[in-house]
Amino acid sequence: MKKLAEELSVHLGLLRELHELLERESRELADMKLDAMAEINDLKEELSQRIKEHAVSLRQAISSAAAREGLSATATLGAVAAAVKSNQDIPRLHRDLNQVAERIRQRLAMNGEIAERFAASVKNSLDLLSRVINQSNIYGASGGYQQRPTGSVMINREA
Repeated sequence: MKKLAEELSVHLGLLRELHELLERESRELADMKLDAMAEINDLKEELSQRIKEHAVSLRQAISSAAAREGLSATATLGAVAAAVKSNQDIPRLHRDLNQVAERIRQRLAMNGEIAERFAASVKNSLDLLSRVINQSNIYGASGGYQQRPTGSVMINREA
């Protein structure tokens, strides 16, 4: 059970790191710091890879603990946490993981909404500029000067 507790602690640390990164992303989105977003996306990819790699050893530790508790090797962490009586860290870590995972889901939803609204705002601004340019009597649809036919006007002095 000690191995499972260690693996859960590592995984919890990785998820907390992801949550902090998502909070940073929220601040950068709110401040419209687009250059910082590229760095954050790189960090999220790297952290996601680390989480994915760690999930393998975590799953092995869960399977081993499940077997020791007489559960199926495919038992969930929740089932193992409920069955473990010898180590109270396992249920606590399970609760902490669920709480952090829920905060991550909420932050992802909020960041997605901020990004969608930002994209919609930019699209609306570009549409407005396009309409202004296309309605101009100076610029044509492609943004170049509009070619107007020239004509001559005859003035009648007798009138």
